[in-house]
Amino acid sequence: MLSKLGYWKGDLTCKKVDYDTHENSGLVFLNDLLLKKVDYDKNYSVFVNPEKVIEVEQLFYKINLEPFKEFVDNCEQSGPWIWKDPRLWVTFPFWVHLLAKDSFHVVFVDRSISQRWISELLRRNVQTIDYCKQYNFQVEKIIKNFITHYNLNCYDVFFDDLIQYPEVNLAKCNLFFEGDLTVENLQAIYNKPLYKKTHAKKNLFLAVIIFLMNYRERLKKYNEG
Repeated sequence: MLSKLGYWKGDLTCKKVDYDTHENSGLVFLNDLLLKKVDYDKNYSVFVNPEKVIEVEQLFYKINLEPFKEFVDNCEQSGPWIWKDPRLWVTFPFWVHLLAKDSFHVVFVDRSISQRWISELLRRNVQTIDYCKQYNFQVEKIIKNFITHYNLNCYDVFFDDLIQYPEVNLAKCNLFFEGDLTVENLQAIYNKPLYKKTHAKKNLFLAVIIFLMNYRERLKKYNEG
């Protein structure tokens, strides 16, 4: 949505079967490369390991920086840019050494645990709601500590409020970004109805069924073992 205000998101973005992630493919490639170097590319979305964040930051002093500098230069030459990638909570301590501190803002997007848990289960990422809550808490803590440490300007967006109360929250976004985003801009990229929760009773029911079925299968294997 912010790209509607002129922020460059990349010439190529990563697309899934049913939607565009709007994630710069170059950024995703380089972030994945960093995570592979510390053996965290498969697990960063499964469990939080703060030591890996430190290891990734230390790569700044250990690896060839040319591909990363070239990417940043390309972004700078493309005008105001925006980076979006779930790997950034691990890799941004590396990237910050390549960016002028006053040249960017951080946008922290969060959502309710119940909605997040349902989304994870519908994608077959089976986990308890307590685990989902703890994972989210740890990631948020790392991000907010990083923002405080580097004294960065941050704007918080609560996804559920943006979807349920778009006019009020878009007005707040426009004040921060000095833009003119409209409900029509949001509707153009959000493929579900506005003014209601993303996941209602039907999806909650499906999520619970998925969780119980997988729990039963794991319990069966445990008893057989």
